[in-house]
Amino acid sequence: MRLELEVEGQAERFTPPGGGANLAAFLSFVAMRGFGAQHPLIALADRLHDQFKVKLGPMTTFYEADADDDEDRAKLEHAWQDPGLLREAFEQSACACTADDQCQALLRRASAPGLPAEMTSMVAPLQRAEASGARVRMVYTL
Repeated sequence: MRLELEVEGQAERFTPPGGGANLAAFLSFVAMRGFGAQHPLIALADRLHDQFKVKLGPMTTFYEADADDDEDRAKLEHAWQDPGLLREAFEQSACACTADDQCQALLRRASAPGLPAEMTSMVAPLQRAEASGARVRMVYTL
């Protein structure tokens, strides 16, 4: 899986290191919180939310890059969001993952040691989008 960040008005997408595979997996698990599933990345998301007060909502807004029909195109259009809230979520999450022993243990259990670097890589393009007043959306390809 590959994750990319689109900035409104720019043709080129930003791709985190490693194609954003760790980040794509994490975002999928963030979206699954509360449905009873168990995985180290869900436990990480819960810890980020509960212990570090990270607002995870912006991380749950993403969609498949290749729209097949009108429904997909509409959902893809609804994936645009404010870059500032997403930037804050990634900054706070990366900081907690780097500083907290329990977060680091969960990253090891999930075999996702590169996740904090992928989160951090998203900050600069999100800051630029925020400064220019552009919206952003995260898209994935399988």
